[in-house]
Amino acid sequence: MRTTTVILLAAAVAVPGCAKRHLNKMDNNEDAMYAEYTKTEYDKDMVKSEEGLDEYDRTTQASVSPKTLASIQDTMESVYERDFGRCLQKDMEAYENRWIAGTFSAEVTIATSGKVTKVNIPTIDIKERRPPKGVPKDKFKPREAKLFAPCVEESAFKWEFDPAPEVEYVYTYTGKVGEAY
Repeated sequence: MRTTTVILLAAAVAVPGCAKRHLNKMDNNEDAMYAEYTKTEYDKDMVKSEEGLDEYDRTTQASVSPKTLASIQDTMESVYERDFGRCLQKDMEAYENRWIAGTFSAEVTIATSGKVTKVNIPTIDIKERRPPKGVPKDKFKPREAKLFAPCVEESAFKWEFDPAPEVEYVYTYTGKVGEAY
């Protein structure tokens, strides 16, 4: 019994010394590794600015929780997506042509209050896909949707998101409208 106690006591005394030596060795290795990097062009290769990041990257770096992001996307798809169809309807009525369709993207800036403060339509390709009644195909020149973007902007300023993002957030929606593909 006495030998077991002596061995355990010796091991308990030796362990802190071994651990300390191991930590010192790790620290020295890290210092050596850092010294090697400082001798190279490593720092020059590192990208350290936000230059070149798109708006989505800058905004998500500002910490909007994944739960809030999912809620914003769900609200867009289940509630506000209807506004896009309603806005397309205005062009269909103006041109008297049901064959208008296309793609677009909308950037919506959402404040911490949940209200939309800014709307931008950076890309839009919505136009007539078939000639209206009475227009021969050889004379048909598709007209661009002119009422869609202003209608979306007007509608978006009425939108609210709950829960609101923790920071001002730019949500980009990309979608299709119309049935004439």
